[in-house]
Amino acid sequence: MHIYFYGPTTNRKDLQLAYQAVKDTLHQSDLWVSTNTEDKQVQVSAEVMAEVRDSDVPIMERMDAFIIEGTTSDPEAGFLLAHAVAAKKPTLYLYQRGIVPQVFNHLSRKELPKFIQVVAYHDQRVDQAVKSFLQSIEGVTIRQVPRLKFTLRITDAIEEYLHFKTHNTKKAKADYLREKIEKLMADDEDWQGFQRKRRSSS
Repeated sequence: MHIYFYGPTTNRKDLQLAYQAVKDTLHQSDLWVSTNTEDKQVQVSAEVMAEVRDSDVPIMERMDAFIIEGTTSDPEAGFLLAHAVAAKKPTLYLYQRGIVPQVFNHLSRKELPKFIQVVAYHDQRVDQAVKSFLQSIEGVTIRQVPRLKFTLRITDAIEEYLHFKTHNTKKAKADYLREKIEKLMADDEDWQGFQRKRRSSS
């Protein structure tokens, strides 16, 4: 899953710590994380990068979800929120408890669609807010760190096909297979229903 995290440039130590907590939590699940903070890193899968290169579509359009830290007044935060609403992308809008973000002077929280989550957090609880948001996203499987080894015997034809699909790319054959299986999981309604029931009972 590709997530874009936006935090306005700031010298405030408390916000910098919050930004780091958000990124640390995201990286625990080994998501593809892009962010404007610090080194303005961009992480996308080889498949998405190829789509962006071939179709000339902005990377932002290929993000699956957004996380916005909107404690301080910042026009870009409002723009991203509007983009997420228009694109119907799951979004977590964070701000420190006790602050009323400027964007809500023009927009009521009740007017936001259900896929936009607005959370006021205490500094020490921002990581939990991010975890809850990730768990609430339905229909998208979070890319976890591969830990289980699995031996798969394949035919020469399958080997040739995998070489054909990954040739001249930076993607390993195992990564290619994992991404295809993850997509099947995301598109499998029975599996997604099973996952929702399991989460609700836990």
